Amino acid sequence: MSALALLAIAVAGVALLLLAVIKFKIPAFLALLVVSVLVALAAGIPLQDIVKTVQEGMGDTLGSVAILVGLGAMLGKMIEVSGGAQ
Repeated sequence: MSALALLAIAVAGVALLLLAVIKFKIPAFLALLVVSVLVALAAGIPLQDIVKTVQEGMGDTLGSVAILVGLGAMLGKMIEVSGGAQ
């Protein structure tokens, strides 16, 4: 894949991330995670390597922990807002 195509994918990824957070009010962590997977797919990274690539991108030590803590915090907030914690 050419450098220009990869640059276009990166720019589209940033635009999609901004759109998701600003327009659709998706939590930034979740939007970043989803857009990262979409950019990896568009860049031609094999499907079986995407999770490993995302974890390495977040850091080998904290990759899986950060994903679990981030998603857990969002789930906890949703339960709190819905009244389920009462």
